[in-house]
Amino acid sequence: MNPDDVWLSTEELAARLKIPKKTLAVWASAGRGPRYARIGRYRRYRLSDLLLWEQDQLDKSAPSRVEDPVQGSHRRPPTRPPRRGRSRDR
Repeated sequence: MNPDDVWLSTEELAARLKIPKKTLAVWASAGRGPRYARIGRYRRYRLSDLLLWEQDQLDKSAPSRVEDPVQGSHRRPPTRPPRRGRSRDR
């Protein structure tokens, strides 16, 4: 079956993602979450769009790694520059 032919209800999507239906409503009102179509008064989610959204979420959450040339190991890049000025320990 073609994923473009399969549509999920809010209840089915909430069960798939194991999240409350309310979360999907909040995401929809904020313009976040998976793409959906409004059919009458119901939101319907096309499976092919959902699969792309899930992959995007996975890609966003995967930590980027930088190879340490000295050690040859992988480490996370710094998330923010070091603090300057007075130390909090004083």
